[in-house]
Amino acid sequence: MTNFTASDLALMMLSASLGINIAFWSVMGALRFAGTLVPGRPKRGVPALSVADVAVVIPAHNEEIGLPKCLRALTAIVPPKQIFVASDGSRDATVAIARAAGCRALDIQPNGGKAKALARAIRHYRLCDRFKAVLIQDADSEMDPHYLEHALPLFDDPEVVAVAGHVLSRWRPHVWPRADMVYAAYRTRLYRLLQMTFQYGQSWRWANVSYIAPGFASMYRTRALREIDITAPGLVIEDFNMTFEVQRKRLGRIAYTPMARCSSEDPFTLKDYRKQVQRWYLGFWQTVRRHGIWPSRFWIALGMLLFELILISLFVLALPFLALGALLAGGLQVPALSLFDPGLHSVSVLDLIVLFLAVDYAITVIAAVIDRRPALLLYGVLFPLIRLLDAALFLRALGQSFTAQSDGRWASPERFATPALALSKRNFHAEVTT
Repeated sequence: MTNFTASDLALMMLSASLGINIAFWSVMGALRFAGTLVPGRPKRGVPALSVADVAVVIPAHNEEIGLPKCLRALTAIVPPKQIFVASDGSRDATVAIARAAGCRALDIQPNGGKAKALARAIRHYRLCDRFKAVLIQDADSEMDPHYLEHALPLFDDPEVVAVAGHVLSRWRPHVWPRADMVYAAYRTRLYRLLQMTFQYGQSWRWANVSYIAPGFASMYRTRALREIDITAPGLVIEDFNMTFEVQRKRLGRIAYTPMARCSSEDPFTLKDYRKQVQRWYLGFWQTVRRHGIWPSRFWIALGMLLFELILISLFVLALPFLALGALLAGGLQVPALSLFDPGLHSVSVLDLIVLFLAVDYAITVIAAVIDRRPALLLYGVLFPLIRLLDAALFLRALGQSFTAQSDGRWASPERFATPALALSKRNFHAEVTT
């Protein structure tokens, strides 16, 4: 038996499963939300930006499946003439689909990568001269009809130079649990957790330490976009770097509202999920190393987060080995430091694993209630395995960031096509060939 108290175990597992940073930023988010309940001065004057002031750039590489859905949602709120598709070496109908929808399409050959495609489209169409803001959207994303209604007013604050979009995982209609939906289910929980805590708290005007304006649907004021090095060499992704550029160069504030929503398609194969997550983590670590450390609130917040993420990843990866050791040794005890007693105590591996899984599943229950998705309760049984994979990829990317270089070229993951979409696609190809 152990004299490790229940309070000790509970706090330790909450720290390992969630992190102290999440608790801190949850408090900051709660304070921010409380501030919105206090009546303020009525806004006066003309809005700083309107829909006519916004250009949309969509980098795309062989996106004939996802692009029609993206443009259908986007053209409902933005005139097609303000939408610019940067087709990066596409060899399918991406360019033709964009032009058929009334959008401008730049056929870039050969492909040079997402960041270069973005920069080239912005430069080619002189978007920083013609518009006041540029919305960057992924070709597999579907914009909420009210996105601009909630995002544009944030630019009324002249300090705001970027608006981070709120990502939603896209759920395909299904009755029974499907293996290819487990990643969307996991992302649903992950996005809910991170956006309710980190993104909401860190984007509070009194904090302003956001480290990511996701590239799937975020908007930049063009006067700030001119100062951002979009095509920084050697990076596999651009959105972390663009956000760090805003913070490092003190260009202004990154704003966020959970009402500026856009849905995104998550991978539905293990191979695509692993490749996507590895790319994200590598891009994150590359960006951290590129910009280095500078004295700021931003780096204090980021440094604390990095330290905690490394510890949590090591802990998660250690659990299977501790379990194996316990089986071989017949009841291994793991020494741990009590939070309420300076003495050392021991806790069984079984206690650790059970409490970790319990806390992890409790998070799933909360997400299922908030999102009203009972199916999460079934998918949630597999989430600890995905967390194990994420932890391994996170630490692997840290090591790779010291040697890996990239020219930014990319390959889109497999997309889901509905039967109706597949039929219309075949008809489209038939019309083009005839």
